[in-house]
Amino acid sequence: MLDNIGNLNISLSYPFLFLIIVAIVLLLCSAFWKFHRTFYIATCSLSLVVSAFLILNNVDEQGLGLKKAFLGTLNNDIVSFYASLVILCFSFLYLLMQKDEDKGEFYSLFMFMVSSLLLMVSSSNLILIFIGLEASSLALYTLIAMRGTNNAVSSAIKYFSVAAVGSGFFVMASALIYMKTGTLDLDSKLALQKDPVLLSAGVMIFVLCAVKLSLAPFHFWLKDVYFAAYSNLAAFISVVPKIAMFVVVIRLFEFLNHLDFENIISLLAVFSMLAAAIAALSQKDAKKVFAYSSIVHSSFVLAACIPLLSVEENVLNPIFIYWIFFSFANYGVFLILSTFKSSSFDEFNALLVKKPLIALSLTFCVLSLAGIPPFGAFWGKVIVLKTLITANYWYLALFMALASVLMLYSYLKIVIHALFIKTEPKVCAQLNFIQSFILALCTLISIFALFLLFKI
Repeated sequence: MLDNIGNLNISLSYPFLFLIIVAIVLLLCSAFWKFHRTFYIATCSLSLVVSAFLILNNVDEQGLGLKKAFLGTLNNDIVSFYASLVILCFSFLYLLMQKDEDKGEFYSLFMFMVSSLLLMVSSSNLILIFIGLEASSLALYTLIAMRGTNNAVSSAIKYFSVAAVGSGFFVMASALIYMKTGTLDLDSKLALQKDPVLLSAGVMIFVLCAVKLSLAPFHFWLKDVYFAAYSNLAAFISVVPKIAMFVVVIRLFEFLNHLDFENIISLLAVFSMLAAAIAALSQKDAKKVFAYSSIVHSSFVLAACIPLLSVEENVLNPIFIYWIFFSFANYGVFLILSTFKSSSFDEFNALLVKKPLIALSLTFCVLSLAGIPPFGAFWGKVIVLKTLITANYWYLALFMALASVLMLYSYLKIVIHALFIKTEPKVCAQLNFIQSFILALCTLISIFALFLLFKI
């Protein structure tokens, strides 16, 4: 018993345990005292920085993938390390962009959500993954509904209802995996034979993954959430929870490789990217266009994960590089959207005349999302395409190119309204200094992405 306690290696849990403590303190502060929004933002931001340093300290002392914690349920491998830093980085940027919420409980729930996402990416055990997933999801549903409008509440309920069905599939699949393998650890290196029970379990787990990644046809909650939530929160939803879910997908695919699982996933990825790209063509609202854009980009990253199912292909660098460039461009776009009263295309009319720098930033970020060279997401897409073609999944690369061409029309409509339509400009809010700095950062990373890749 004492030996087991000694093997707990509690220090690996410090990053998310610290955030949980901060969340509880903030919740108590909001209950008994009234603080300004800047207090909560500063406290949460500093806490995320401390959590990042705790992760780096663990890596410095214990290395990557060399030790586990809590009897093998927590690990600090390269996947969890990359994902944790991405989660903390874009959570930190979101807090600095935040200008809509004054309630202390909002920031407490936000910290609970981030800590749950860190737990989720740090474990390969299905039970801990499920706990982290459900804890983060419950907090996220509440954050969406806290805007208080009827649309916000109804979209949160819709998201909850769809995800609850997926959670049921996840639990059933976990039981089937334990029945066939005797383990709930996705890192277990088992010589799995082709088995219909394991294949069914993989499909059921992937139902929940598809809901969280908003892949078609499991995407019906996404457009409502984007439209109802604050623009900056929509940007966060499109980036941070999804990278945590991609970590689960990576671990699942490595566990279920050589089970002929790739055909099902390939079909879903192709259907998702084409269906979303076609649906975006008829949209007249920028938020809805970017909702479908998020589906397309998620489908691209899912396609990049597919080689894990059949070959020992290193897909981590392409996935994280692509998602980071997409995330910066997406944050830049939604930060600009947050300055407008609505998100219809007409809001961008004559933006070049009224605010030329904002118009150019919007153009560069949108062109990056469209995959136009030399902007950021283009280079991420090239790396993903190269990975797929090298792994002999050339047909996935072909469909990715087709979906990109279809999405280009939707993206260019926004650019045309911002740069070329000359009407009376709409009134939009001003960005403060920190928000302007973040927008400049997102724009510069989108423009000079190639130089950053050479540094990497």
